[in-house]
Amino acid sequence: MKCLFAPILVLTSVLCSVALAQPVTNSTPAATVVPSNTQQAASSTQPQGSNSQNNSASVVQPDNWQCILHAAYFNIWRLEVMITTLSTYRLQNCPASRMDRVTSASVAAQLRTVSSFSTIVKGGSHQQVMDINLTPVSSEYFWVSDLKFAVASSAHVSLKQLFQTTKLKSTKNLAAANYIPFKMHGDMHFIWNTGTLAHRLVSPKGETYIMTSYTQEVQPILTRDTLSNLDTMLRLPPGWKFENYFLDRNIVVRAGVANDNSVEMIFDDLNNNYVLYE
Repeated sequence: MKCLFAPILVLTSVLCSVALAQPVTNSTPAATVVPSNTQQAASSTQPQGSNSQNNSASVVQPDNWQCILHAAYFNIWRLEVMITTLSTYRLQNCPASRMDRVTSASVAAQLRTVSSFSTIVKGGSHQQVMDINLTPVSSEYFWVSDLKFAVASSAHVSLKQLFQTTKLKSTKNLAAANYIPFKMHGDMHFIWNTGTLAHRLVSPKGETYIMTSYTQEVQPILTRDTLSNLDTMLRLPPGWKFENYFLDRNIVVRAGVANDNSVEMIFDDLNNNYVLYE
């Protein structure tokens, strides 16, 4: 069993958050970022069934940061690792300076009383880049130091996928896990408005992933203003492209019943998060 802890730690390190958003199979049709006839328009910025008060509270503020934790539990009976992502999303602002005061050991000690996680990994402080985030927040939260964390999403990773992702290498070599998709479960619901500058990754197969959040954990100079220059900072695998677009349509990304409330997400080698959209 001990030999499995290292790859579990690798995987949890690379699944940096969440935050909270993931691949898209939408109950509401998702528009594409491509400035062409492949785009699908959302009927309005405000999704059907939402109210103005809820929508106003969901507007993403450019100075708001969320801290992320990844907790892993190895299920020996199902031969899989369950990754639970916890976030300060909507609970409190959490810039990197606050997250730096928290250690993985202290997190594990405090969460041990409420859950039986095998490994805890800090996912850093992230700033969301969509315009509206309608993802609900669980009413239950956990104190870690002076920070409130609630469960944001979860993933079940088989040992086969774990091996394919990490190659059982040490935590110092996380590059192999970048640009590899993971299916995450939760109630993710994001909106990008017309005119928004969006950033995306395009895989060699033409799959498109729109950025949901960025972090300064790996590259401290990253800001909203410098995201457009990411193509000069990323070590993109062969065939991958980074693109910037001013959207001429609203884009809605939402997990729904059709896809078992799951979305597909990836992260780049600077730990920024992206979600698949069709």
